[in-house]
Amino acid sequence: MSGRLAPRWPERASFVIPSLIAVAGAALLILQWQWGRMLWLDEEMIAINLRDRSFTQLAGQLTLGQAAPYGWLVAERAILLTFGPDERALRAIPLLFGIALLIVAAWIGHRWMTPAGATTLVFLCAAGQWISFHALELKHYSADSCFGLLIPALAVWAIEEDRVLTWWIVAAVAQWFSNGALFVVPVCALVVLKAQRGIASRSGVAIWLVSFGLNFIANLGPARSNDFLNQYWANAFPPRGSNGLVILEWLAAQLSPLALKPAGSGFGVWFWAVAVAGFILAIRRAPSIRLVFALIPISGLMFAAIRLVPMFERLALWMIPAAYVGVAFAADASVERIIRVRSEHRSLDAALGLTGCLVLLVILTDVARRGTTYLALAEPKANHEVDDRAAVRWLARQARPGAVWITTHNALPAVWWYANDNLPALESTVEQDGQSCGSSELGETLRRDGPTRALVYLGFSHKVPPSFDDTLLMRLGSLGQITAYNRFGESSHALVVDLREPPTGRVTLALLGATDDAGPADVSGCITVSPARRW
Repeated sequence: MSGRLAPRWPERASFVIPSLIAVAGAALLILQWQWGRMLWLDEEMIAINLRDRSFTQLAGQLTLGQAAPYGWLVAERAILLTFGPDERALRAIPLLFGIALLIVAAWIGHRWMTPAGATTLVFLCAAGQWISFHALELKHYSADSCFGLLIPALAVWAIEEDRVLTWWIVAAVAQWFSNGALFVVPVCALVVLKAQRGIASRSGVAIWLVSFGLNFIANLGPARSNDFLNQYWANAFPPRGSNGLVILEWLAAQLSPLALKPAGSGFGVWFWAVAVAGFILAIRRAPSIRLVFALIPISGLMFAAIRLVPMFERLALWMIPAAYVGVAFAADASVERIIRVRSEHRSLDAALGLTGCLVLLVILTDVARRGTTYLALAEPKANHEVDDRAAVRWLARQARPGAVWITTHNALPAVWWYANDNLPALESTVEQDGQSCGSSELGETLRRDGPTRALVYLGFSHKVPPSFDDTLLMRLGSLGQITAYNRFGESSHALVVDLREPPTGRVTLALLGATDDAGPADVSGCITVSPARRW
């Protein structure tokens, strides 16, 4: 049975609605993209690799705990070399993938769904909180969501149009730009090979395997052997040595968090239940289109169970469009039941259809409400409550011969990216046990190295103790005079300390006017510093 619908004129005209939603979603993405919001930590780390590595050096392990598909990295470096380190230029490729996702959703809806399903699918792809968020970030996740929807749909299209070799070629190329394009291939290949096992499929498999082998050498192998990444994502897998029951319990526990982030729904397992119901009840759709999309989230859970693909928020974005397809099929089934009542007068179908529409309306409203967090029509003044760009550039203008940067571990990439100078940088931490500082204590280090000025940036504060900022300021105030202070965003604090001038004395963020709080009572311990090094 063909899953492609042939709508009559009134139905065909109603497909204008999902098309308009796609256009509106693309316009909102472009609007936010043109603001040129500053990069934040994760983006800065990948941008540093793009700037400092050649095209060939982008193959293999990256620094700063980063990994991305090699083709995506090459395209981004080409953009950087052509247009410079402008935020809008660097985010142009993620933006294009975000817009492409909306186009693909509209195409799928028009080809395989009724207007109700098409509208639902495009709306979810346009309003989904994290789908839209990652289309505006310098990361490859928008490509994952785009190919996570396109590759399965193309597989069904290839079967229906007898273009199987075309699908294999597209899948072979796409894996260089998206990990999601790689992860969805196994279940798609099962459906394609079941339908077509001729010479086209055999040739396609060979092409894909050659591409995969080269991709593994350039990108996948080095990423899997990266000790930093393996440790960082260790909690995104079931505990090692777990039996089958423990693994199943762990997988079940992931459903609610994944529904919230990255799917953008606060209804937890009910979101997934609606998607499953859609795949089951949309009996007028071709089995292949239902099967291929239904298997994608299942395959994602299986990959996590065997510790192949981490199951965590943005890393699971490639699964989410398939779940959206299930929800869209649920909309199709609900509306079809209501339409059937008009001709057959079946009260049970009416009740089920109305109930389904009500549930879907609640879910879509919730997704839209959460999505407005990142679809606000006001230019943001910070990114993750920090403004690295303004703060670091302001500090860089205060640099003089003999200056040194002082900042925290997670704020170092901001200095390396936005300052990009040759000044030495010190990574600072607080030791609650003052006896353990020794020669690495801040004052000892500054006296030994002899800098004349300290450019201090307190930025992204993840894993920084609450008392750290004031402990650092108190120590700096005893070593020199704070000659300039500025605040950017909610949590970016920039200070200039002249180490040749008389000490300022006691100083905290509250005394600088950065906060109304009195500051932490406990500023005991000492500040240690070490030369900043890339990890």
